[in-house]
Amino acid sequence: MGKISKLKRGDLRDALVEYAMQACKDGHIEVMSLRKAARDLGVSSGAVYRHFADKDALFYEVVKIGFSDLRERFVAIRAEGDKATSREQALKRCFMLSQTYICWANENTALWHMMFGRIGMLCRNETMQNSDLSRYTPFDVSLEVTRDLFTLGLLEKEPDMSDIRFIWSATHGAADLAQSGARMDHTQLDKICADTTVRCLRSIGFEMALPKAPAQQ
Repeated sequence: MGKISKLKRGDLRDALVEYAMQACKDGHIEVMSLRKAARDLGVSSGAVYRHFADKDALFYEVVKIGFSDLRERFVAIRAEGDKATSREQALKRCFMLSQTYICWANENTALWHMMFGRIGMLCRNETMQNSDLSRYTPFDVSLEVTRDLFTLGLLEKEPDMSDIRFIWSATHGAADLAQSGARMDHTQLDKICADTTVRCLRSIGFEMALPKAPAQQ
């Protein structure tokens, strides 16, 4: 962890969340403890526990930030009600969604795993009870982007929820295999993103040639 500045009164809760976020980025989140956080921040363990009952409670706040960040990135691609006005725009958005998700997972590996693990599922349950957060989720963005393809005449059948679940599963799997290094081409993220998008589009009835592999250096 980097050098910790002296905390001001009332800063500890935010400092703990920032500390945990940095632990995610550094790959130390699995061995992080509240007691160690207290030592590094120069406060008593009792002060830390006044803000978070246990490590899970702190991780919960970190995961919420992760979901919020991912949602903002998806909404930036297609805001609620912002229908595609051309076939080119609709297709471009499909590729942007895959690129955003797979690259985000690759850049935030530890946080991404937490988001789709035990803590993340608890966070999702709370999100679904919040009308503001559950109204237009990344899942909804994906659904609307594919519906734009149908509206613009690129698909014969309007995609349904089952189609989007499959697309999410395929994209999530591609992200997992890429960031873990299990795929032989895991260093070629652009190719993985494009290939995943094309195959997902094929699954809902849009025929498109697979992208060519980049030339070997």
